[in-house]
Amino acid sequence: MNEDEIKGTAKKVIGTAQEVAGKVANDEQLEGKGYLNQALGTVQDVTGKVRDKVKDIVDDAPSAAKTAIDTGRDYARRGSAAVARATGDNTVLIAAVTAGIAGLAVGWFAWSRRGSKKTGE
Repeated sequence: MNEDEIKGTAKKVIGTAQEVAGKVANDEQLEGKGYLNQALGTVQDVTGKVRDKVKDIVDDAPSAAKTAIDTGRDYARRGSAAVARATGDNTVLIAAVTAGIAGLAVGWFAWSRRGSKKTGE
């Protein structure tokens, strides 16, 4: 419980007392002041609770980020191991195929750019 929660609760208690006293004394101004203090106390109390929650989230963020990073690294390791198992000793073949695909993509891009310059597009 932080300072805002304590002060907000105190304002609500004072506001309730003012409301009751205003009703007993038939003093509408005191009764209205009581309602106002109750509302202000509620706002201050809720503000304190929100502040505590935000502080908890900020305090927990580094450990949550570390967990996410560690999980990502674990998945990357597993994926690399799965690719290595699937490809076996064919890494040279896979590199050649990948280079060939990249070459085809570059050639297709260059050819399509050449064709668009001819037509003026």
